[in-house]
Amino acid sequence: MKEERRRRKLEEALRTPGDYQHRALESGHPIQRQWHRSKLGLLDWFFTPAPGERVLDVGCGSGVFAAAMASRGAEVEAIDANDDAIAYARRTFERPGLRFACGLLEDLDFPPASFDRAVCLEVIEHIEVERTRRLLGHLRRIVRRGGALLVTTPNYRGLWPLVEWGADRFSGAAHMGGVQHVTRFHRSRIARLLAEEGFRVEAIRTYCTLAPFAAALSRRLASACDGVERRIDLPFGNLLAVRAVNEAHGSD
Repeated sequence: MKEERRRRKLEEALRTPGDYQHRALESGHPIQRQWHRSKLGLLDWFFTPAPGERVLDVGCGSGVFAAAMASRGAEVEAIDANDDAIAYARRTFERPGLRFACGLLEDLDFPPASFDRAVCLEVIEHIEVERTRRLLGHLRRIVRRGGALLVTTPNYRGLWPLVEWGADRFSGAAHMGGVQHVTRFHRSRIARLLAEEGFRVEAIRTYCTLAPFAAALSRRLASACDGVERRIDLPFGNLLAVRAVNEAHGSD
Protein backbone atom coordinates (compact mmCIF):
# COMPACT_ATOMS: atom_id res chain seq x y z
CA MET A 1 0.00 0.00 0.00
CA LYS A 2 2.78 2.45 0.87
CA GLU A 3 4.59 1.72 -2.38
CA GLU A 4 1.35 2.27 -4.30
CA ARG A 5 0.82 5.64 -2.64
CA ARG A 6 4.41 6.57 -3.38
CA ARG A 7 3.96 5.61 -7.04
CA ARG A 8 0.72 7.62 -7.30
CA LYS A 9 2.32 10.74 -5.83
CA LEU A 10 5.28 10.44 -8.15
CA GLU A 11 2.88 10.18 -11.09
CA GLU A 12 1.13 13.35 -9.89
CA ALA A 13 4.49 15.14 -9.86
CA LEU A 14 5.20 13.92 -13.38
CA ARG A 15 1.95 15.46 -14.60
CA THR A 16 3.01 18.95 -13.46
CA PRO A 17 4.14 21.01 -16.47
CA GLY A 18 7.92 21.21 -16.47
CA ASP A 19 7.99 24.98 -16.97
CA TYR A 20 5.49 25.70 -14.18
CA GLN A 21 7.64 27.66 -11.69
CA HIS A 22 9.44 29.66 -14.38
CA ARG A 23 6.21 30.48 -16.19
CA ALA A 24 4.53 31.50 -12.93
CA LEU A 25 7.43 33.82 -12.12
CA GLU A 26 7.64 35.43 -15.55
CA SER A 27 4.09 35.56 -16.85
CA GLY A 28 1.66 34.30 -14.23
CA HIS A 29 -1.05 36.26 -12.45
CA PRO A 30 0.45 39.12 -10.38
CA ILE A 31 -0.19 37.10 -7.20
CA GLN A 32 1.72 34.14 -8.65
CA ARG A 33 4.59 36.31 -9.84
CA GLN A 34 5.04 37.93 -6.43
CA TRP A 35 4.72 34.55 -4.69
CA HIS A 36 7.72 33.28 -6.64
CA ARG A 37 9.65 36.55 -6.32
CA SER A 38 9.27 36.30 -2.54
CA LYS A 39 10.76 32.80 -2.63
CA LEU A 40 13.76 34.03 -4.61
CA GLY A 41 14.08 36.85 -2.09
CA LEU A 42 15.01 34.30 0.59
CA LEU A 43 18.47 34.28 -1.00
CA ASP A 44 18.89 37.95 -0.11
CA TRP A 45 17.92 37.90 3.54
CA PHE A 46 17.50 34.38 4.93
CA PHE A 47 19.66 31.83 3.12
CA THR A 48 22.60 33.11 1.07
CA PRO A 49 25.07 30.58 -0.36
CA ALA A 50 28.62 31.86 -0.64
CA PRO A 51 30.48 31.78 -3.96
CA GLY A 52 32.05 28.36 -4.48
CA GLU A 53 29.82 26.52 -2.01
CA ARG A 54 28.38 23.23 -3.19
CA VAL A 55 24.59 23.31 -2.94
CA LEU A 56 21.96 20.63 -3.58
CA ASP A 57 18.42 21.67 -4.59
CA VAL A 58 15.98 18.82 -3.88
CA GLY A 59 12.72 19.09 -5.81
CA CYS A 60 14.00 21.89 -8.04
CA GLY A 61 11.04 22.00 -10.44
CA SER A 62 11.80 24.09 -13.51
CA GLY A 63 15.10 25.24 -11.98
CA VAL A 64 14.41 28.87 -11.04
CA PHE A 65 15.79 28.77 -7.49
CA ALA A 66 18.77 26.64 -8.51
CA ALA A 67 19.64 29.11 -11.27
CA ALA A 68 19.40 32.02 -8.84
CA MET A 69 21.83 30.31 -6.45
CA ALA A 70 24.24 29.56 -9.29
CA SER A 71 24.07 33.20 -10.41
CA ARG A 72 25.44 34.11 -6.97
CA GLY A 73 28.47 31.88 -7.54
CA ALA A 74 27.36 28.64 -5.87
CA GLU A 75 28.10 25.26 -7.47
CA VAL A 76 24.60 23.81 -7.72
CA GLU A 77 23.30 20.28 -8.30
CA ALA A 78 19.52 20.29 -8.72
CA ILE A 79 17.27 17.22 -8.79
CA ASP A 80 13.61 16.49 -9.39
CA ALA A 81 11.51 13.39 -10.09
CA ASN A 82 9.68 15.17 -12.92
CA ASP A 83 11.60 14.44 -16.11
CA ASP A 84 9.69 17.15 -17.98
CA ALA A 85 10.84 19.73 -15.41
CA ILE A 86 14.44 18.55 -15.63
CA ALA A 87 14.35 18.69 -19.42
CA TYR A 88 13.01 22.25 -19.25
CA ALA A 89 15.58 23.29 -16.63
CA ARG A 90 18.43 21.90 -18.72
CA ARG A 91 17.26 23.73 -21.83
CA THR A 92 16.71 26.99 -19.98
CA PHE A 93 19.31 27.25 -17.23
CA GLU A 94 22.04 24.59 -17.34
CA ARG A 95 25.59 25.92 -17.64
CA PRO A 96 28.97 25.34 -15.96
CA GLY A 97 28.40 25.27 -12.21
CA LEU A 98 24.72 24.33 -12.54
CA ARG A 99 23.63 20.76 -13.28
CA PHE A 100 20.24 19.05 -13.26
CA ALA A 101 19.49 15.37 -12.66
CA CYS A 102 16.22 13.45 -12.79
CA GLY A 103 15.39 11.12 -9.91
CA LEU A 104 14.64 10.75 -6.21
CA LEU A 105 17.39 11.66 -3.77
CA GLU A 106 17.45 8.15 -2.33
CA ASP A 107 18.20 6.73 -5.79
CA LEU A 108 21.07 9.10 -6.63
CA ASP A 109 24.51 8.10 -5.43
CA PHE A 110 25.93 11.27 -3.89
CA PRO A 111 29.04 10.71 -1.73
CA PRO A 112 28.94 11.50 2.00
CA ALA A 113 29.54 15.15 2.94
CA SER A 114 29.57 16.18 -0.73
CA PHE A 115 27.54 19.39 -0.22
CA ASP A 116 27.95 22.50 1.91
CA ARG A 117 24.25 23.35 1.78
CA ALA A 118 20.93 21.95 0.63
CA VAL A 119 17.50 23.42 -0.10
CA CYS A 120 14.15 21.66 -0.12
CA LEU A 121 11.39 24.09 -1.15
CA GLU A 122 7.76 23.07 -0.68
CA VAL A 123 8.44 19.36 -0.96
CA ILE A 124 7.77 17.80 2.43
CA GLU A 125 4.05 18.62 2.51
CA HIS A 126 3.67 16.34 -0.53
CA ILE A 127 5.01 13.22 1.20
CA GLU A 128 4.30 11.21 4.33
CA VAL A 129 6.24 11.98 7.52
CA GLU A 130 8.25 8.76 7.36
CA ARG A 131 9.40 9.61 3.84
CA THR A 132 10.39 13.06 5.11
CA ARG A 133 12.46 11.36 7.81
CA ARG A 134 14.20 9.27 5.17
CA LEU A 135 14.79 12.37 3.06
CA LEU A 136 16.37 14.16 6.03
CA GLY A 137 18.47 11.07 6.71
CA HIS A 138 19.88 11.20 3.19
CA LEU A 139 20.54 14.93 3.54
CA ARG A 140 22.25 14.37 6.89
CA ARG A 141 24.63 11.99 5.14
CA ILE A 142 25.49 14.07 2.07
CA VAL A 143 25.58 17.57 3.65
CA ARG A 144 28.81 18.12 5.56
CA ARG A 145 28.72 18.46 9.33
CA GLY A 146 28.02 22.14 10.04
CA GLY A 147 26.42 22.60 6.62
CA ALA A 148 23.15 24.47 6.26
CA LEU A 149 19.70 23.30 5.17
CA LEU A 150 16.77 25.44 3.99
CA VAL A 151 13.30 23.89 4.18
CA THR A 152 10.07 25.66 3.26
CA THR A 153 6.52 24.39 3.67
CA PRO A 154 3.00 25.79 4.23
CA ASN A 155 2.19 26.93 7.76
CA TYR A 156 -1.00 25.17 8.83
CA ARG A 157 -1.27 27.31 11.97
CA GLY A 158 -1.44 30.50 9.95
CA LEU A 159 -3.57 31.80 7.10
CA TRP A 160 -2.47 29.05 4.74
CA PRO A 161 -5.50 26.76 5.28
CA LEU A 162 -7.74 29.60 4.04
CA VAL A 163 -5.51 30.14 1.01
CA GLU A 164 -5.57 26.42 0.25
CA TRP A 165 -9.34 26.23 0.70
CA GLY A 166 -9.90 29.13 -1.68
CA ALA A 167 -7.45 27.88 -4.28
CA ASP A 168 -9.00 24.41 -4.26
CA ARG A 169 -12.48 25.81 -4.89
CA PHE A 170 -11.98 28.84 -7.08
CA SER A 171 -8.75 28.39 -9.06
CA GLY A 172 -7.83 26.05 -11.86
CA ALA A 173 -4.80 24.72 -9.99
CA ALA A 174 -4.49 21.06 -9.01
CA HIS A 175 -6.33 20.24 -5.78
CA MET A 176 -4.04 20.61 -2.76
CA GLY A 177 -5.93 19.67 0.39
CA GLY A 178 -5.57 15.94 1.02
CA VAL A 179 -4.44 15.27 -2.56
CA GLN A 180 -1.16 17.09 -3.26
CA HIS A 181 -0.68 18.10 0.37
CA VAL A 182 -0.71 15.03 2.58
CA THR A 183 1.27 16.24 5.62
CA ARG A 184 0.56 19.44 7.53
CA PHE A 185 3.40 21.26 9.26
CA HIS A 186 3.61 24.13 11.73
CA ARG A 187 6.57 25.64 13.55
CA SER A 188 6.90 23.22 16.42
CA ARG A 189 6.27 20.14 14.28
CA ILE A 190 8.92 20.92 11.67
CA ALA A 191 11.40 22.07 14.32
CA ARG A 192 10.91 18.85 16.30
CA LEU A 193 11.27 16.68 13.21
CA LEU A 194 14.51 18.38 12.15
CA ALA A 195 15.95 18.04 15.66
CA GLU A 196 15.07 14.35 15.78
CA GLU A 197 16.90 13.82 12.48
CA GLY A 198 20.14 15.52 13.53
CA PHE A 199 19.60 19.15 12.49
CA ARG A 200 19.74 22.20 14.75
CA VAL A 201 17.24 24.89 13.82
CA GLU A 202 18.96 28.28 13.56
CA ALA A 203 15.93 30.29 12.48
CA ILE A 204 12.31 29.72 11.56
CA ARG A 205 10.25 32.44 9.88
CA THR A 206 7.11 33.02 7.87
CA TYR A 207 6.96 34.73 4.49
CA CYS A 208 4.72 34.99 1.39
CA THR A 209 1.85 36.35 3.46
CA LEU A 210 0.75 39.86 2.47
CA ALA A 211 3.03 40.67 -0.47
CA PRO A 212 1.56 38.24 -3.05
CA PHE A 213 -1.97 39.51 -2.55
CA ALA A 214 -0.86 43.15 -2.50
CA ALA A 215 0.61 42.50 -5.96
CA ALA A 216 -2.95 42.27 -7.29
CA LEU A 217 -3.11 46.02 -6.61
CA SER A 218 0.41 47.16 -7.46
CA ARG A 219 3.99 45.94 -7.69
CA ARG A 220 5.13 48.84 -5.51
CA LEU A 221 2.73 47.92 -2.71
CA ALA A 222 3.82 44.28 -2.97
CA SER A 223 7.48 45.27 -2.61
CA ALA A 224 6.66 47.36 0.46
CA CYS A 225 4.76 44.47 2.05
CA ASP A 226 7.62 42.10 1.24
CA GLY A 227 10.00 44.46 3.05
CA VAL A 228 7.75 44.39 6.12
CA GLU A 229 7.64 40.60 6.06
CA ARG A 230 11.44 40.42 5.97
CA ARG A 231 11.65 42.54 9.14
CA ILE A 232 8.69 41.14 11.07
CA ASP A 233 8.01 37.45 11.62
CA LEU A 234 4.23 37.26 11.21
CA PRO A 235 2.88 34.35 13.28
CA PHE A 236 -0.01 33.85 10.86
CA GLY A 237 2.24 33.78 7.77
CA ASN A 238 1.46 31.48 4.85
CA LEU A 239 4.80 29.73 4.37
CA LEU A 240 7.45 28.64 6.84
CA ALA A 241 11.14 29.08 6.04
CA VAL A 242 13.46 27.05 8.26
CA ARG A 243 17.26 27.36 8.30
CA ALA A 244 18.96 24.47 10.07
CA VAL A 245 22.50 23.15 10.59
CA ASN A 246 23.59 19.54 10.19
CA GLU A 247 24.96 18.43 13.56
CA ALA A 248 25.29 14.75 12.72
CA HIS A 249 28.43 12.89 11.69
CA GLY A 250 27.30 12.09 8.15
CA SER A 251 25.94 8.58 8.63
CA ASP A 252 22.41 7.21 8.33
